[in-house]
Amino acid sequence: MSISLHSNAKILCTRFYHQYNQNLPSPLLFQLPDHLHFPPNYRLSAVVDHKRSSIVYCNKDGDSAFSDRGDAFTCVMKFGGSSVALAERMREVANLIQCFPEENPIIVLSAMGKTSNNLICAGEKAVSCGFTNMSEIEELSLIKDVHLRIVNELGIGVSVITEQLDELELLLNGIARLKELTPRTRDKLVSFGECMSTRVFAAYLNSIGIKAQQYDAFDIGFVTTDDFTNADILDATYPAVAAKLHADWISNKAIPVVTGFLGRFLLKSADPEEGCKSGEITALGRGGSDLTATVWKDVSGVLTCDPSIHPCAKPVPYLTFEEAAELAYFGALVIFLHS
Repeated sequence: MSISLHSNAKILCTRFYHQYNQNLPSPLLFQLPDHLHFPPNYRLSAVVDHKRSSIVYCNKDGDSAFSDRGDAFTCVMKFGGSSVALAERMREVANLIQCFPEENPIIVLSAMGKTSNNLICAGEKAVSCGFTNMSEIEELSLIKDVHLRIVNELGIGVSVITEQLDELELLLNGIARLKELTPRTRDKLVSFGECMSTRVFAAYLNSIGIKAQQYDAFDIGFVTTDDFTNADILDATYPAVAAKLHADWISNKAIPVVTGFLGRFLLKSADPEEGCKSGEITALGRGGSDLTATVWKDVSGVLTCDPSIHPCAKPVPYLTFEEAAELAYFGALVIFLHS
């Protein structure tokens, strides 16, 4: 069965399974709510059995996009910045993926550690320091040192991120010359974090015998509005991404390792025959990679309080969707509000 890249669907499916799986035939097909905003010719249904909940991406006639489970992705695993902040953490993530050999996962990664923060700080400093004082930007040196150290510790070649590091320095030089950091340039700047983390992790998986393929989300069909720094995903994204990843999987069964909170906005041509073209890179907003997949957090679940404030925080065993949404609205960091 195929799985969508939409976290709400997985949450609702899992919740349905845990709440209603008793005394029901297996499997059970049911329709998910309309507010998931999928294209009008598609719907999401979930197949629930006693071992797992799987999501089927169907067209309006009810035909599954794929019929053979071996030819389809079964889950999306999203890992945040702290989960890939160190070489050892990346090894743990790889081990975790290996713990589920029955799955065909899509891996979604955030930037390593505080890389996104450092990229923004580097851009802001480039505006004020000027082109001749680029060496004063400590964050640029920190970003390079962290990534090169992790690459070396994982035993993969530095060439995997050389191009991205060179492009990053060129972009910062341009910002310093122009003394301007526009929202469009800011999105381009923060994109380097996830572009590098996914390349490093995919290369590591390949080095240990797990076949993987890196993807930049903005190159496989993630299209958004032109609201730079806080863009919204357009409906055209879902069938485009599903088709691209499935086609690649059929021809070459390598685990996709995808960037999280990035896309491109669509440029509408004045010539109707030309249609729309992909524009500049956009970001879904800070935390936006949590919108592209259900997140694998480095805590044991939604807790009764902030563990950094009270050490005796305990996991909450069950939450309704409404309760989770309310927690996110009032600032719970474990759940991304827009998801």
